[in-house]
Amino acid sequence: MTLFHSLSLHKQLLKALDKMALIETTDVQEQAIPLILEGKDLMVSAQTGSGKTAAFLLPILQRILMQDAPQSGTRALILLPTRELALQTKNYLEQLASFTYIKCGLIIGGEAFKYQVATLRKNPEILIATPGRLVEHIERGTPDLNDLEILVLDEADRMLDMGFAIDMHTIAASCSQERQNLLFSATLHHKELGRIKATFMDPKFIEVDPSRQLPPQIIQQIILCDHKKHKEALVEAVINEEKAQKVFIFCKTRIQCQQLSNLLSFKKYRSACIHGEIPQSDRKQIIHKFRQGSIEILVATDLAARGLDINNVELVINFNLALSGDEHIHRIGRTGRAGEKGKAITLIEANDWNQMSSIERYLKIRFERRIVKGLTASYSGPKNLKNSGKIAGTKKKKLEKKGAKNSKKGKSKTAVTKRSKEARPLTGKGDGFGVLLKTK
Repeated sequence: MTLFHSLSLHKQLLKALDKMALIETTDVQEQAIPLILEGKDLMVSAQTGSGKTAAFLLPILQRILMQDAPQSGTRALILLPTRELALQTKNYLEQLASFTYIKCGLIIGGEAFKYQVATLRKNPEILIATPGRLVEHIERGTPDLNDLEILVLDEADRMLDMGFAIDMHTIAASCSQERQNLLFSATLHHKELGRIKATFMDPKFIEVDPSRQLPPQIIQQIILCDHKKHKEALVEAVINEEKAQKVFIFCKTRIQCQQLSNLLSFKKYRSACIHGEIPQSDRKQIIHKFRQGSIEILVATDLAARGLDINNVELVINFNLALSGDEHIHRIGRTGRAGEKGKAITLIEANDWNQMSSIERYLKIRFERRIVKGLTASYSGPKNLKNSGKIAGTKKKKLEKKGAKNSKKGKSKTAVTKRSKEARPLTGKGDGFGVLLKTK
């Protein structure tokens, strides 16, 4: 590891780092900071909790401090997928910039337009924003991004997954084309990132903590279950068995999230939930209480699966299985942070088995099976398994039935193939997205 003091950072930044007790760089900071200071375009694959936020914030602050530009507009723009991540990044930035004159503006949904317009008119040196709300301001002509020197896309894969591709294009097209581009993502193999890569000017690539690499201090278990009521009973039993002081629970829908939180509150647990329909001010307060320990159980949709940096979360429970291996990693990444031990438990119903098996193959692990005394499921898993771990025989039977059905109707193979090609959805190529991160 490298000491921050060896990176020739401004003395005011070093002073803030000392106050924050940050002495040594992480792997991603050690590799990225020197290249960003050289003005290189960068594409970085790093997990949350790897120190990537400081990896781009410190060079941005260094550049602003060392290169005075008093008559310019906003000099750096940081885009993030969610309000919570934007707020967290702003708070972290303010700590790093606490001994400087540098100001930061925040543009996110759920807050009044008039206050944000006033913020934009002040031309803060750094702007932190979520794509949707910033596009609304661009359409009204309020932000000045003509002098932008650095554009950061943090959690880029997540923004694409959330449908922000067009908004990202709109924002990039509104910025100065003579800028430095920094992209941070859990993976550089996302299907939409290929077109972004092609637009960089000879970018440097850094891959730290590949997305499939899991912290060894996190124990991962599954518990088989039969139905929703069974899951609810298991959640309570597991919390009691683990005696965890901070628990993160992930649900698939807002309704499930609210119902489970209400049930736990009824059972006298200090529980709360966050999802997209809860007002931003309430979400901020709930997350603050969870950090401080006045709330012990936080039930959330995947809105909170990425980036929330909350210390000492001892247990993560997946009430519903994640939709992908990457999403599973981001969920369980709420525990086992900074080298601490953690545990992640996923509740598996019969129709979850094949998806669970896909996640195991993606992660190259096998989940430990756990049984809760008195709550053993009637479902004990499939009788026959393929080498891949998926249920054996299902696909073959479906194909046989489908073939018999097509035979009866007298449909030819050619006709079926032709129709399937015609029904194939558009790929999205040629939509102009390639200009997203174009530099001169």
